[in-house]
Amino acid sequence: MNMNKQTVWLVTMLTLMVVLSAYYIVTGPVEPADQVTMEDQQSEPDGIKVDTDEKKDGEKKQEKDKKASAESDSDYFVGYQLERSSLRSKMTEEYMKVLTDPDASKKELKEAQAKIDELMKVDKTESVMEDLIREEGFRDAVVITGEDHFVDVIVQSKKLNNKQVVKLISIVKKQMDVPSHKISIAYRS
Repeated sequence: MNMNKQTVWLVTMLTLMVVLSAYYIVTGPVEPADQVTMEDQQSEPDGIKVDTDEKKDGEKKQEKDKKASAESDSDYFVGYQLERSSLRSKMTEEYMKVLTDPDASKKELKEAQAKIDELMKVDKTESVMEDLIREEGFRDAVVITGEDHFVDVIVQSKKLNNKQVVKLISIVKKQMDVPSHKISIAYRS
């Protein structure tokens, strides 16, 4: 009976983690409404505001084009993160079947629990890495931990210079304890 309580608790926590991860991925970070951008504060020289319809239409079109471009770029990263989350959920579900199987041996239970713990650790590490990379000034990032602890990092950027690549590799190396030859850095605009 004790195993069933632990299993129910674990399933509940994993479900909550998946739902919250999906919610965060879909909604993204929330910025306070009282933050005003520099564009909102700018005015014309000498305090004179020019309010022509042409200027407004041009600005609206530019804003609309920027938003559409940014949304399609962000869709790639959000899609990747959702796909990864879905795959991990399926894997966790398979291990949960073993944990809830009354005929499973102690060895199988222990292995399944270890796999679930490992999946949760990798998921958390990847999320932390993505946040750290965003803090470095990139709009978005995806960190993928693969076979043999190879780590692929894709950042949202028009280009990457050598200094940025070295910085990203050092962050991943330090946080994930992975040798630099197992780290791949790529960008996508």
